[in-house]
Amino acid sequence: MNQAGGGRETAGQRRSQAMQSLARHLESSQGLQVVDLGGLKQQNLDFVTAFGHRLYAEDLISSYEWFFSPAERAEGAAEAKRIGEFIDSTIRFGERSVGAVLAWDRLQFLLPAATDALVERLKHAMAPGALLVAMFQPEQVTAAAPLVWRITDEACLTATPKPPARPVGKYNARAIERLFSGFGGVKFYMTRDSLQEVLIRR
Repeated sequence: MNQAGGGRETAGQRRSQAMQSLARHLESSQGLQVVDLGGLKQQNLDFVTAFGHRLYAEDLISSYEWFFSPAERAEGAAEAKRIGEFIDSTIRFGERSVGAVLAWDRLQFLLPAATDALVERLKHAMAPGALLVAMFQPEQVTAAAPLVWRITDEACLTATPKPPARPVGKYNARAIERLFSGFGGVKFYMTRDSLQEVLIRR
């Protein structure tokens, strides 16, 4: 894990209402611990630290594919103990110590039980009022390449595919609400390419 201390849309960018809400949250808060599950990107680091916060980056997909064997991933199941070990090795934060989470589209690429366990761990790690940004592929998509997300400014993101394609879990609006049922609120936005953008408040 690595630690480091409203724009106009152009080609290759997409506007993000969730990011605008997150930017306001960062601007109105002090000394937050922000977690980026998409791995360390210089643009994201610069964006978060410009508000005076700390960024912890974890490449969730790489960690997941290193931890679970191809057979476990192909079978779509793993022992509860193994999932617990994965969560312990990936999310190492104290209770109520995290002020914001950039989950991006990563939650769909895990085993369903691993996603459930990860969200449960984040629920305990996030402070009251903390925000989480997540993206979900449309229901009809069975496989996709994880997107590399970079923050352009307070209103725009750039997202580029990182092949190869991987199976994605099915999360419609009701399934997303169930996934975050222990949180304070879930707000949905529709973005380009039918990608579902979600803002979750702890």
